[in-house]
Amino acid sequence: MITRHHISLAIGSIIILYFPLISTNPVILASIGAGVCAGVVIPDIQMKKPRRFNALSLAWCLVQVFKRSILRLYVSLHRNVTGIRAEADDKRLTHSLPGLFFLVGVIGISILCITWVFPFGYPVHFLRVFLAGIIIGLILHILEDSCTKKGLCLFFPFSETWRISGSIRPCNTDDTRICLFHIQAGLIIIAVTLVNYTGFCPEYLKWALSISALILFITLMLYHAEIRIIIPDSFESNTNCQDSKTDLLTTHETNKNFVN
Repeated sequence: MITRHHISLAIGSIIILYFPLISTNPVILASIGAGVCAGVVIPDIQMKKPRRFNALSLAWCLVQVFKRSILRLYVSLHRNVTGIRAEADDKRLTHSLPGLFFLVGVIGISILCITWVFPFGYPVHFLRVFLAGIIIGLILHILEDSCTKKGLCLFFPFSETWRISGSIRPCNTDDTRICLFHIQAGLIIIAVTLVNYTGFCPEYLKWALSISALILFITLMLYHAEIRIIIPDSFESNTNCQDSKTDLLTTHETNKNFVN
């Protein structure tokens, strides 16, 4: 999806998920939100520099820092450990499950190290929350891009045949489904707000309500995008070969019975 779509859908998602924090701890919510917005942007390593300075310029700068640090480490590990010479500008590196697991692992280790070295203090806690928000943003980015026509190479660079994709072309103005996603997010936020502030939802069920609402939103998004998983051609070939063998055996038995 386009960067602005990623950011707006991510903001809607965190409002749905972290709605209980809006009134109880808005500072924590802001830290998580900043992390989610950062995480939902950095996988787009192909992002072009804006012609003039605006809000997207900050996203572009963040992506450049990511490309020159963590992404270089990821590419170097592939070349030295797996022997795969991946190109640093190939966005499939960050739009795949191996790339997602690597980034989540790096951030998770960073959180553990920060907790071990600086176990106390509000600034450090906000940093940990920010990093955790990045993980959520990365996951949302993968889910959102799985709705597009280009989709994702699930196991790149180990395999280019396993793919997941939808039917949305983000630049096609005639396709209104991304607009529909924003409307759905808004309606779910309104519903969660009404349920919470009218007293229908007990205090101990507020988080369960928010999690369920986010799952509903993501499910609707994936459903309307008509996502599908494309299996490797070799699996299809093997299946076709097995079907052919079965047909040959059936034909042979039929001919044998006919002759007898």
